[in-house]
Amino acid sequence: MKKFITLIITAVLLVSCTDYDSQFDQLDAKIVELAAANDSLEAEIAAMAALNATVSAQTTATLEGFQKAVEGIIEQLTALGTTSQDIYLNLLGIMEQISALAEQVASNSACASDIREAIAAIEDALNKLNENVLHHSGGGAHHSGGGSHAHHSGGGSHHSGGGSHHSGGGSLDLFPSEPTDNGDDALNLTVAVPCGTTMVRLSGPWWGWDPSGGPVGVDNGDGTFTFTFDPAPTENMEYLYTLDGVSYENLVDNAQNAECTDRVDGGRFNTDYFSYANRIWILDSGDQAETYDSCSIDTID
Repeated sequence: MKKFITLIITAVLLVSCTDYDSQFDQLDAKIVELAAANDSLEAEIAAMAALNATVSAQTTATLEGFQKAVEGIIEQLTALGTTSQDIYLNLLGIMEQISALAEQVASNSACASDIREAIAAIEDALNKLNENVLHHSGGGAHHSGGGSHAHHSGGGSHHSGGGSHHSGGGSLDLFPSEPTDNGDDALNLTVAVPCGTTMVRLSGPWWGWDPSGGPVGVDNGDGTFTFTFDPAPTENMEYLYTLDGVSYENLVDNAQNAECTDRVDGGRFNTDYFSYANRIWILDSGDQAETYDSCSIDTID
């Protein structure tokens, strides 16, 4: 009887060991698959930046940050020696989201609002997944993603024209908020525009307020356009943006709704709150990022 029981116990242990080895092999295979997918994602982001040479550096940095966050989670799972089917599938899904956004940016088919929404969704998914992994591991660091923006202010001379209707305030948060300049002695104005915009110009007294007479911005391929003045202007510059050379943006209603108070107080805006409302770049204030038809402003690298 003892020999029979011993044989049974031995058989059970052998089966248990076989099951454990099988589960361990499956875990190894999943982590290897995740690591390979992440390597592929890293290569895709690099290819995106190479394909679309004008893509916003901030957008590229954000996607690279997401990819590194995924890499960090994979490293945590490897250290833990365990994962669940849910975590595995969620991580694959996040990598698919990042890949899809990289593809949109590479093909220049995404606009600023699309990128903002996609980044927010990826950021939220990463944070939730990281919290799940942290819950099981008791360690690690949260991925914080995107960035906030700092508002500054405005004032200047005058323009009497109307234009397209205000579409809502607020920054698209695609830009860093540190009030610094990149030190290249040039002025770079970057503006986030509505989806489908094909051309953006500057207009102002320097160009006789001609909506089709000012400089044309360079399409960054991510829903933003950049104007570069090299060297930078030697005096304050009053201006508005025009889309597709048709009409000025209309910031009068923004001013009436008290959305431009900071800019007015800081000398970066000029308005009578009735017939005109114009942007002003202040001499030596550095590069800046703005949103079309909005008073939001960031000074940027």
